Amino acid sequence: MNIRLLKKQMTAAYQYSYVRLVLNYYTLFETIGEEPGISESISECCRRLNELLGDHFSGVDCLEDLLKLREAITGEVEIMTSYTDCFQNYEYVLNRLERKFKSLPDSKSDDSAFAEKLLSFITGSDETVVMNGRIKDVVGQLPVRLTKQKFFSLIAEGLSVYIGSSPESFQDMMYTLRSVSMTSLPNDMKKGHEEFYSLLEQFRCMDYKNLTGEQFDSAMAGLKSVSEKLIAESGLYVMLQEIVNDFCVLLFSGKEAVIDVNEEEFYQSMITEVLGKFQKEDYSFGDDSFFEKLTQLEGRQESYYERYLKVEVPQEEEEWGTDPDYIKSVNIDRLLSGSSFAELKTFKTEIVSEKEESLVDRFYLEKETGIYIKELEQFFSGTSKQVTRAVMAKVLSCLPVYFNSIDEIQAYIRGSLTSCLDEAEKETCKELLEELMDYENMLV
Repeated sequence: MNIRLLKKQMTAAYQYSYVRLVLNYYTLFETIGEEPGISESISECCRRLNELLGDHFSGVDCLEDLLKLREAITGEVEIMTSYTDCFQNYEYVLNRLERKFKSLPDSKSDDSAFAEKLLSFITGSDETVVMNGRIKDVVGQLPVRLTKQKFFSLIAEGLSVYIGSSPESFQDMMYTLRSVSMTSLPNDMKKGHEEFYSLLEQFRCMDYKNLTGEQFDSAMAGLKSVSEKLIAESGLYVMLQEIVNDFCVLLFSGKEAVIDVNEEEFYQSMITEVLGKFQKEDYSFGDDSFFEKLTQLEGRQESYYERYLKVEVPQEEEEWGTDPDYIKSVNIDRLLSGSSFAELKTFKTEIVSEKEESLVDRFYLEKETGIYIKELEQFFSGTSKQVTRAVMAKVLSCLPVYFNSIDEIQAYIRGSLTSCLDEAEKETCKELLEELMDYENMLV
């Protein structure tokens, strides 16, 4: 890779990430100080981060340990995502039971008129991406009255679009489907998340058919509480990961970056000042001098990022997989891509042409789809009809759009509404779909 281009990219990335690291690290410090109850796993990640920052400023090579911390945070976020997926399924169930315990206004539209309204909403955009997104959202809220065989055939139809694509993209979709359908969950979900796990077990064992009003209110209160905690904890993990990503950029780019000594010392002094407070668990900043330093950073982040964007890294060529400079350059790009949990590129021991890599064919697709369907069958055999329908709705909303025409979409909507004989459930579905359409229209 061109050395001049490499130094230019590394310098811009180094300056940009250093400023972001200062700002985000202080924000984390403030947030931890203000939060009344920080989980043990969050505290441990903060402790490890502080330790690694101290090692780095002491001249210790800590890249390997930092990457392990990044992996650990990614693993925790996967657990948070799994909990979110599970609770969303149970929220789907509870929402559709609400009218059995509470008096709520009914929809003024009959099934036919409401179906037409939904179809107009879906076709109200000329952009295919927007239309497909609306189809998925609508399918995810409509009543589900499908036989298991019809449901499984829709899965196979939706996944068929992956024929000819890379196995990686197909497996990403399968990972998503297994997560939202609760057929494959992390083994260590309980560790450090006992409150979430306990509520999840309650939902798994709940008799939704014979639920009492008191049990419903208790379940809804638990769901609200855990949802707020999940949002707060997930937000902290994302904040931590962004700090770790910028720290990784510093370690990747430090050798090639050209930066004024005074500028670097300025950033380092701010981080070490916060680090000292962090380690002493002293969350007060009585001295205004630190905040005066913060004001000196105004505009730098935007300026350095613009400079970074102007550096055009050349497209990968076949033999570049073994070039350490190019690998480093690509990883910095991924760390600054805005996708906090992007997978980093590793060194190749040998050159493998992408053309030689196998793509998804029908045999592979049918084999993998068959395995997943067996997992679903096993899961459905041990769960209630209400939860089964929630999982079906979630899976159908995650699949690539499997309708071939507007008529098919219209027929599906009409069939979902007319086949649902539970009026309370149907009215809730209409209410949620009305909210969805109102929200979308506000964005237009």
